[in-house]
Amino acid sequence: MAQAPPKGPKASIVTEEAIRVRASIDLAEIVSRLQNEAARLIADYSQRGLTGPALANAVTSDLEAMFGTSLERTGREATHEAFALGRNLEAQSQADSIGGVVRSAILDENSCPPCVGLDGQTYTFNSADYFNDMPPNHCDGGEQCRCLYIYRSAA
Repeated sequence: MAQAPPKGPKASIVTEEAIRVRASIDLAEIVSRLQNEAARLIADYSQRGLTGPALANAVTSDLEAMFGTSLERTGREATHEAFALGRNLEAQSQADSIGGVVRSAILDENSCPPCVGLDGQTYTFNSADYFNDMPPNHCDGGEQCRCLYIYRSAA
């Protein structure tokens, strides 16, 4: 289960650091995987007799095929996390004007059962349940979750 997003006057500092660390970890993982896979492919294609531009083209083509989808997924996940943290930060800054919160799921064939079950659930802002159920918590898709909180005005 994900840790509750930060709140209070230091929330933006903590959130900025969390996003920076997440991006650094994601990039380090991608670079390491690319380096390892490139070395393996170079050795494999070299043993098959490829050299020069033919070797470069074969390695590049295979790397693009292998990593295109995972790079896109990593980007979507990081974007969703940053979006969710940003929404929470803005909600924290508007805390006095929030009267309630509703969890909203995109109800289509890609929605997981936990998210479908939580769709429409209402919360008291900043309650334990609010943080416990904050998207992507409970989602079978993890950081690919498309749920979000809708904040209702207290007025």
